Amino acid sequence: MVRRTLFIALLAILTVGCNRPDNGIMYNDTLPPITDGYVGLEDGHFVLDGDYWFPVMLNYKAFFDGDRVVPAPYYTGTDLREHFDTIASWGFNAVRVCLDVMGEGDSTAMFEATRRMVQTADSAGLHVMLLIKTPFEPYWQSYTKGLLRHLADLPALWAYDFFNEPLYFDPVADRDKMDAVRIVAEWRHWVRTYAPRQLFTVATAEPIEVFEWDPALLPVDFIEMHTYHPLRVFSEMWWYSHYCGKPWMVGETGLPADNDSVPYEWQEQFMWNAYRFAKINNAIGFGWWEFQDNPQGVNFEAQYTGLSDRNGKRKPAVDLVRHLGKMCLGAGVDSDGIPPTNYYNMLAYSNIRLTGMVVDEATGKPVEGAVVRGWNDDWSVGMNTYTDSNGRYTLYSNDYNVHFEVSAPRMSRKKFDRRNLKYKNIGSLDPNNLPDRQREYQQIDYRPYLNNSIPEIPFNVDYDSTHFFRYSLEADMGTVKLKKL
Repeated sequence: MVRRTLFIALLAILTVGCNRPDNGIMYNDTLPPITDGYVGLEDGHFVLDGDYWFPVMLNYKAFFDGDRVVPAPYYTGTDLREHFDTIASWGFNAVRVCLDVMGEGDSTAMFEATRRMVQTADSAGLHVMLLIKTPFEPYWQSYTKGLLRHLADLPALWAYDFFNEPLYFDPVADRDKMDAVRIVAEWRHWVRTYAPRQLFTVATAEPIEVFEWDPALLPVDFIEMHTYHPLRVFSEMWWYSHYCGKPWMVGETGLPADNDSVPYEWQEQFMWNAYRFAKINNAIGFGWWEFQDNPQGVNFEAQYTGLSDRNGKRKPAVDLVRHLGKMCLGAGVDSDGIPPTNYYNMLAYSNIRLTGMVVDEATGKPVEGAVVRGWNDDWSVGMNTYTDSNGRYTLYSNDYNVHFEVSAPRMSRKKFDRRNLKYKNIGSLDPNNLPDRQREYQQIDYRPYLNNSIPEIPFNVDYDSTHFFRYSLEADMGTVKLKKL
């Protein structure tokens, strides 16, 4: 077994200055001890009973009904054990049980109901990551501490997720990075105090999480990231794999498939592509959203990402799952260090190119992996890009960008407007009549980006890469200076 010393030292370095919240509580920044039966972290990988463990995880929605945990009402059937047996038979070894939508009630009864749910999953051969109600308010802070104490003796409960996608669900707008760090540090202190053998994470979304809930700063045991849509998934995985600074896994991904507008075969193909790309970029786990289609979902993606349809009939992608864990990808696989073709221009925008540079304010050295976000004047369309190893960025868009935000892992952020940029027209484009100004990723047909051959990685260099680097108008943004935190 690989020793933990170097990894613990690295984790301590990454969290320097972040181990004492404002309230004076010191949180324990060491990893849980490697304990028989419990999932641990060693040398940047999950381990279980002396072996590396790779979670192939399915997301499962659940709710409280009195003193019971029950499946989401749109799932076919009401028996947790039947569902967990089915999930295990498909080839999954873990479930992320989403119990974050709940109200105040009898805490003791809810603790016991959660315990029985974990034990049911364990008896089916599944480990549980538990997504809980984010403990911002005093009641939920007390509830969380009680829950941690009550379930600390359950080895099958391998990790707690305290917050699902802060980018979208943080009740505080424009939160300061170090405020987020202080909050997470306190949560981790609770876990280390009341559930010292279990792991702790926060589920982050797009790389623009770096503006507030910076994954490289958050004192979690590992990063669990979520990403959707073929035009985004591989670009966002690449950024996390190179810049989050700690072990990372895919907690949620998926391709909606109704076998009409999107054939089931595409879902299977996407699963293989996403899994392979995650593995060769050193992900330590892979999760899919979700167990069954949700006919009441807010959009097509929410309605059809399930691995069984609304009637409970499994989709073909299920047949791939049992083979995923046997595929020894990752160690020894050469990704050539080449990002996806659309990494710097995710949506193949082709009207405007803005260039600039991001540097360390103190040293003047270039900052690699900074995230640059632009919005048009009315904030209706936003787009991202990243700085390269020279600290330079190129932000492509179809509309004029006015509002900007820039940050980098473990660094400050800058927000500013630019209304008087001078554009050079290198083509025949009418600057007053730009085409496709409102185009976003939902409007783009991703079928050309799904290869016909499953073993191939999307966005490889064989695709027409020039498609992502066309432009007619250009302007220079100058230099943005960031401070280290």
